[in-house]
Amino acid sequence: MALGRRAVADFVAAYRSGRRTPRDVAERALAFAAALDRRDPPMCLFTTLDPAGVRAQADASALRWRNGQPRSLLDGVPVAIKDSYDVAGEPTCAGTSFLGKTPAVRDATVVRRLREAGATLLGKTNMYELGLYPSGLNLRFGAVRNPWDPTRDTGGSSSGSAATVAVGLAPIALGTDLGGSVRIPAALCGIPSLKPSFGRLPLDGVSQLAWSLEHLGPMCATVDDVRLAFATMAGESAGALPVGPFRLGVCEAWWSAASPEVADGCRAAIARLVAAGCTEVAIELPHLALANAAGSITTLVEAAAANARPLAADAPFSPAVRAGLEFGRGMPGALYLKAQRVRTLLAADFERALAQVDLVVSPTTAIAAPRYCADAFASGELDPGRTEELVHYTFAYNLTGLPAAQVPCGHTGGGLPIGLQIAAPPGGELRALGLAALLERTTGARVPPLYVDLLE
Repeated sequence: MALGRRAVADFVAAYRSGRRTPRDVAERALAFAAALDRRDPPMCLFTTLDPAGVRAQADASALRWRNGQPRSLLDGVPVAIKDSYDVAGEPTCAGTSFLGKTPAVRDATVVRRLREAGATLLGKTNMYELGLYPSGLNLRFGAVRNPWDPTRDTGGSSSGSAATVAVGLAPIALGTDLGGSVRIPAALCGIPSLKPSFGRLPLDGVSQLAWSLEHLGPMCATVDDVRLAFATMAGESAGALPVGPFRLGVCEAWWSAASPEVADGCRAAIARLVAAGCTEVAIELPHLALANAAGSITTLVEAAAANARPLAADAPFSPAVRAGLEFGRGMPGALYLKAQRVRTLLAADFERALAQVDLVVSPTTAIAAPRYCADAFASGELDPGRTEELVHYTFAYNLTGLPAAQVPCGHTGGGLPIGLQIAAPPGGELRALGLAALLERTTGARVPPLYVDLLE
């Protein structure tokens, strides 16, 4: 078992040997998903589960394995899909109470590619409404609970996908990322993930909140699973990962926002990488202080434009989402244009830095998983300070479109995961994953207290 978690390779080995079948795995996943929602509090991982459909997919896969004709290494492997992706026959609610009144008629392109690879599409995962904030709190479908401590947030907006992988229900889940929504929940739930280069994966069939920032990405049990999932989503063969050694760019001024435990955990990770042959290089990114303001402005203006019709129709947005959209709708156009100027400056900063180094490394989030506020479950919350702590290191890579991987690198004294973020030049996804794999090998294996082994 890789890193204490079941990875794609474990499912392949079990299916090849006949020790387990895709139907065995599907039944165990469905039973455990139901049990999680009977807990107090419920985990609220999924918005839609179709047991009959899951069993039919698993049976078809089992027949292929029995005949020695699996479609790919992902045949029969459970995959969870964020509820902003279209899955044929299922509603796409995007975390709202008013979308998804009719089922999608076709799969999003990346979902279709996974289905054609034989993956068992397990269900649609819970998310923050429209994907607007980095939280697991959803007023319609419930707050997604963190498997490391159910009193704590998973981060968001791809909250259900991260928790589903962390808890062991699937080695692969899909997320979307406009300001960190693939990387933040992966960091808080202790799993690797990837936000590829802007435009690298097709967005058709996926609900988009901010057109110029939106990325798709996989969230997985291991870095190698990220590699396989990314290649399948891209419609390509999986490439080999570079092994290094790598020159690692560190911007000291950027690191100062991290909590002491997070900063110490990430610095210890870099020390292990240096011991493995990498080199740490000091870099400067002079316009980083403007990144989060530019990202917030861009997000809110584009989100308000994308939701102009439901806003005009007075759709029942949650209070925090409505506040953000109304703020974006009233923002002056000149401010949006200034934010785009900041993007140009940031892109130039990172281009200069990446001419000196192979990769830029930082914490993924400034804090570990925070506790949910008890009074937020009824009407939601809007906490700009916490949002800033969660997106502080991620927004810059949506603004620039650079690929960025998240990989677990340690734990706080209280046992909560800490993540390291690794950014590469455009098209450098495999380079980022190569360093992530190197770090993964130096980080001790640990699964959350709430975990199921689907292959037991």
